[in-house]
Amino acid sequence: MAKELRPFDSEDQRRHSFRKRRPTLFGMARDLAEEFDAHVAVIAFSPAGEPHAFGAPTADSVLRTYLPAADGPPPNPTPHAPSPGAAAGVGAETVGEAAARVAGMRQEVEETKALVTEEWARVASATEKIRAAQGAAQKQNWWEVDVETLGEEELPVYMRALEMLKAEVQERIDAMASSRMSLPREKQQRRQ
Repeated sequence: MAKELRPFDSEDQRRHSFRKRRPTLFGMARDLAEEFDAHVAVIAFSPAGEPHAFGAPTADSVLRTYLPAADGPPPNPTPHAPSPGAAAGVGAETVGEAAARVAGMRQEVEETKALVTEEWARVASATEKIRAAQGAAQKQNWWEVDVETLGEEELPVYMRALEMLKAEVQERIDAMASSRMSLPREKQQRRQ
């Protein structure tokens, strides 16, 4: 059973208790993350207002993953000095630097989204041309298309589709082969 916590009479007692209990809290969080391969973030503010954090894999990644709005601009953009007892890497940058880093990351995300949208449009266009070539050649399957009829933009898309088909066929062959090997000898002999 947990012991009862009582209010402290002095600020010194509060600070001493925080310094003593913080490593235990972070140790428990680390054990939880290691034992169950869990994402864990613990952020504690000392009585003096200094932030201390533990995160697995990192506190930032956990907060960004589970609290997407938490990576917005900080409420108090005043710089602070790193606390001597803070976890490694935490408190090493000012709030303003963190906000600038997050803004840069958001810009990268938007640029990546635009590139992905362009790529999907290019793939859709190439797929339409491949299907048109299939219809013109009166082929039943798209992989029977004559590559000479495809343009320079369609060839990489066509090659990737063929590689994906090859990998899928190989996976099915491997699955069939492994299921045959796992059958008892009597059933294998009856099948042959």
